[in-house]
Amino acid sequence: MFRKINVSFILALLLGAANLSAQTQPKYGHMNLGNLLEALPETLKATEDLKAFTEKLAAKDDSLTKAFQVEVNKYQADYQEGKLPPVQAQQLEAELQKKQQAIQQFEQEAQQTVSAKREELLSPILEKITGAVKAVATESGYLMIFDTSSGVALFANTADDVTASVKKKLGIQ
Repeated sequence: MFRKINVSFILALLLGAANLSAQTQPKYGHMNLGNLLEALPETLKATEDLKAFTEKLAAKDDSLTKAFQVEVNKYQADYQEGKLPPVQAQQLEAELQKKQQAIQQFEQEAQQTVSAKREELLSPILEKITGAVKAVATESGYLMIFDTSSGVALFANTADDVTASVKKKLGIQ
């Protein structure tokens, strides 16, 4: 009799543990952050603003480069025609080299400025998405949500696509 109770008790514990572990299975989700970003109107506006900003810098670079090329062409023509004494030719070459270095520095600074502007424009959007993803994960009980656009999740046997939930949280369809 004691043995029947003991076996029944152990069996009940095992069934209870199995039921408990089945209830606490971790949930995983996935979404494509790149596609979500493209769907947001804020991203379109940020892209347009960044394009306009980049075009202004490119126009200035073109202007500097064209002016520099005009000076180089004039220098070469004057030098070939013998209009420049050697000392003056060396001075002009030094000035042209300084201008060329200034243009190169402007181009490097422009790239850094564009990167900073991109960060400035996209950070609030990414923070908004992160907040929505965290809210969906918390509300739906997801342990992790993977970004499939970055190639992080190559396989997910039991993962849910949470894109629709995140879009709903962000107020987009």
